[in-house]
Amino acid sequence: MDKYTKNNDKVAVVGLDLSEMDDRVLEYVHKFNQSFPFEKIIFAHISKEQDLPNEILSEYPSLASPLDEGITIGLEQKIAPLFEGSATQYGIIVKHGSPLESFLKISKENDADLVILGRKKSLDGSGLLSGHIVRKSPASILFVTETFKPAIKDILLPVDFSRHSTIVYDLAQKLQSEGQAQIRFSHLYSVPLGYYKTGKSYKEFVEIMKTNASRDFSRFMEVNNINPSTTCDYLLADKGPKAQLIYHHALETGADLILIGSRGRTATSALLIGSVVEKLLQIDDEIPILVVKDKGENMGFFEALMRI
Repeated sequence: MDKYTKNNDKVAVVGLDLSEMDDRVLEYVHKFNQSFPFEKIIFAHISKEQDLPNEILSEYPSLASPLDEGITIGLEQKIAPLFEGSATQYGIIVKHGSPLESFLKISKENDADLVILGRKKSLDGSGLLSGHIVRKSPASILFVTETFKPAIKDILLPVDFSRHSTIVYDLAQKLQSEGQAQIRFSHLYSVPLGYYKTGKSYKEFVEIMKTNASRDFSRFMEVNNINPSTTCDYLLADKGPKAQLIYHHALETGADLILIGSRGRTATSALLIGSVVEKLLQIDDEIPILVVKDKGENMGFFEALMRI
């Protein structure tokens, strides 16, 4: 069945490309579903349509036949054991078409709350373009790396103190309570271009902007009832590309997961939107990334997680 009728349930759509990476993705999905069970998980494999000459199709008509059921059977053999004794339903969709467009269509038709994809480093295989899926998917997206750690113990949470940061923090809290993970806040700040007009030196303005960011974080903690003793790592964005700073900080702090919003406020103190997230996905092949999206005002998945 290609479409799942949803009733405020939690639905994940997992992309598989029949490569070695599938085994890593399935392992991660299995562990994730044990802590945060879904009502339904749909595993989708999209094969690119073959553009073959009519002469070839006439001579070898079997090439134009529907997908071999063997693919579905093969996936079923891998997936079924993961759901033994689980209340989670699962489905398998195998079809021809444009991988990106078909995958997005499946996600939208099933009102997916979370999309899960593999993020390759050395393994072969095709896969979807990270930047394209981030821009177009209405659902949050979890990118699983080849070398993920088996348990989520340290979550890096870049924040810009916007409403979207609160949404991301709500999810981080649930992950923290389930896995006893540590949440590590970080914030990017920068010095405005016209700082010299104030008569202050660059170094002085660095401290001014950092102090202002610290006040913003204090207000963020108060609004979200965060322990006042919680600290935040302040990263000076002028020292390099924002995505590089986030990634290197995640490596240095031993993060198991980067939890980041796909949108935020635009200000000199922070810019965690669009291009930064996409660049982060381009360079990060070590740490899983969960890009959190706000599906309008209906955060069904995250609200449901908080009720577990």
